[in-house]
Amino acid sequence: MPRVAAADRRRQLVDAAYRVIGQEGFAAATTRRVCAEAGAPLAAFHYCFASKAELLGELTDQAMRELEAARAGGVIVRGTVGESLRASLRGYWDTVEEDPNRESVLMALTQHALGDPALAGVAQRQYAAYHRTAENTLAEIGAGCAVRWALPVDALARMLVVVTDGVTLAWLVDRDTAAATAALDAFADVLATYSRP
Repeated sequence: MPRVAAADRRRQLVDAAYRVIGQEGFAAATTRRVCAEAGAPLAAFHYCFASKAELLGELTDQAMRELEAARAGGVIVRGTVGESLRASLRGYWDTVEEDPNRESVLMALTQHALGDPALAGVAQRQYAAYHRTAENTLAEIGAGCAVRWALPVDALARMLVVVTDGVTLAWLVDRDTAAATAALDAFADVLATYSRP
């Protein structure tokens, strides 16, 4: 049987943890269960990670890198700020519906990390990435539409993260896509009122 490189094994274990948490919850994500899901011997876990906390931290960091890469090209500049915000938020929404499990796992991980001292800083890194993505989106739309923002971009980015979080969580509960996209469209229109020529 061919030997698996350490980096590949780490990735397998992270992917397996994602699946286990998404399907069975955090309580099920023991090192033994994650290794079984990955098809790896238990000793492989301790070769790749010092602890379960390190695995969960890597899971978060990997997910943030993937989300930032996926959304890097997701800013859409149209004729007006409102149209640009609507189109960009619809692009974000496409990523939610493409992988609801990822969103469920990330939300659960945030809550879990806030209550586990071994995961100190994980939720903060997660939200720093969200805010960075939101700030970049607003900066690109502002530049593309030749407008300035009436409030500091970091304040508007926080609003954007809060709304997308809320809409995403509500959709994970009720799966009402029409209500979710209507809320995002309405927020885009409100956010556009903070732009100035």
